[in-house]
Amino acid sequence: MMPNFNVIATRVLWRLGIAKLAQLAIVADGRFVLMFHGISKQKNSNIPSEIQPYLTINDLRKVIGWIKKHFSFLSPDEFLYSNKKGVLLTFDDGMANNFTNALPLLTKFNAPGILFVSTQHVINPKDWLPAINAAVKKVWGNKGNVPDDIAADFYDGISKEQLVACVKNPLITIGSHTVSHPFLTQCGQEQLKFELTESKRFLEELIEKRVDFFAYPSGDYNRKVIETLQVTGYQAAFTGDPLRVGFPVFEIPRVGIYCGDSAYLSLKLSGLHRRPIKGPIANK
Repeated sequence: MMPNFNVIATRVLWRLGIAKLAQLAIVADGRFVLMFHGISKQKNSNIPSEIQPYLTINDLRKVIGWIKKHFSFLSPDEFLYSNKKGVLLTFDDGMANNFTNALPLLTKFNAPGILFVSTQHVINPKDWLPAINAAVKKVWGNKGNVPDDIAADFYDGISKEQLVACVKNPLITIGSHTVSHPFLTQCGQEQLKFELTESKRFLEELIEKRVDFFAYPSGDYNRKVIETLQVTGYQAAFTGDPLRVGFPVFEIPRVGIYCGDSAYLSLKLSGLHRRPIKGPIANK
């Protein structure tokens, strides 16, 4: 799957060398934040592709290998507070497969990453997020009909034990992604405060570290959401496409990665798709 890009156009630009020239001219000393979600062991031809994770272990290996050739991997602190050129990796939702399938590759390539976790399915990994429940219902009718191996590889949330193990890896930073992954702009103030405050509290208590970073579910936010984040004590927040309402450190843009193809990656990180970030984002 290659959302937002025409496959033929991507390959033409790549073969003409336009993406490479743009990368040299535009990216220069810039930085990108990449956004991933679930990472499965492999694709299942018997299940519709739209209800499987976009990337497999092999896809992620290609992506990280390609990045290693063209960029430096950045830690959250390096990305936020320095001018260092490179790429910060982030993973949304907090899936069990981030631990089982993605973490070994991050470790192998010595690549730091932020895991943005929705806490509902940490408390109970089988308490799937709303979008997953809606998707599996179309195929299996009832989530109880989903085969155990498919559930574990595609849909289960990361467990408390897995999350604690992640934190012991110095490459991994844990961020919040709310409790239940709602559209935050549709929440009343009481629910909004709960989603932001309770997820932070739960994670900090579990991992015994501060949780300073946040990613907006579905990229949905507005000024009220940002103001609530600030009051709650978050230091920075990440989105997909920023609305630019005046809070740059709470509107950090990311590039979604949904394919491991080198032509796709070359164009997505050329500066033509999204301008790179220049200079520090925040001050300590």
